[in-house]
Amino acid sequence: MYFKTREEEVIFLKKLWSKEKVPCPVCGHEFLEYLHKKAKKSDTEWKCPGCGEIFRTINMLMDLPEK
Repeated sequence: MYFKTREEEVIFLKKLWSKEKVPCPVCGHEFLEYLHKKAKKSDTEWKCPGCGEIFRTINMLMDLPEK
């Protein structure tokens, strides 16, 4: 988990999936980009161009703790 609470992580995921510009929760400096920009395979994987952290949102969703 990249956030302190489940709710913060859910908000982060919703923003990504609604294609909002979201800063990296790890380094905070860059907006996240699609991991597969050229192939346009999926909009569920993101990468920070600053620190290189990869966010696989389906995995993040599955790893969310119960309320």
